[in-house]
This record gives sequence, structure tokens and C-alpha cells, in this order.
Amino acid sequence: MKIEKEGEKILEQFSKTLERIDKVEETHYIIYNVNLNREDIAHDHDNEKIMKNAKTDKDGNITVKKADWI
Repeated sequence: MKIEKEGEKILEQFSKTLERIDKVEETHYIIYNVNLNREDIAHDHDNEKIMKNAKTDKDGNITVKKADWI
């Protein structure tokens, strides 16, 4: 099959390419800040600005569409 022959050709070329790569020892991170966590800082938000886009009823309650799957 044509696909099988092309696959074998690709693997053969890949193997030849790998043979040309120098053997290197296992490497490690030289910088130890890989998994640093930042401090959790709360920021003040403008509630009126956030609520400006929310749909509300006449009493000021937020209204949302009922989910279709319920």
C-alpha cells in the first residue's frame, strides 16, 4: 500500500535524523522557580459597575433565564 510505504519512509528518515543527534546526559532545570505560587491578593471591585449589565426586576433582584435542561 502507498500509505504503508510512505509511513515506512518517514520512520526511516526520522531514525536517520535521530542517529545524527549527539548523545547528551539528562538535563535539569538550572532555575528553581518552575512552580512558584503568587500571593493571593484581593482587589476592590466597583459593584455598581459590575451590576450595570445584570438584568433586574422592579425590586432590584437579578433575573436570569432558567436553564433549558431543568
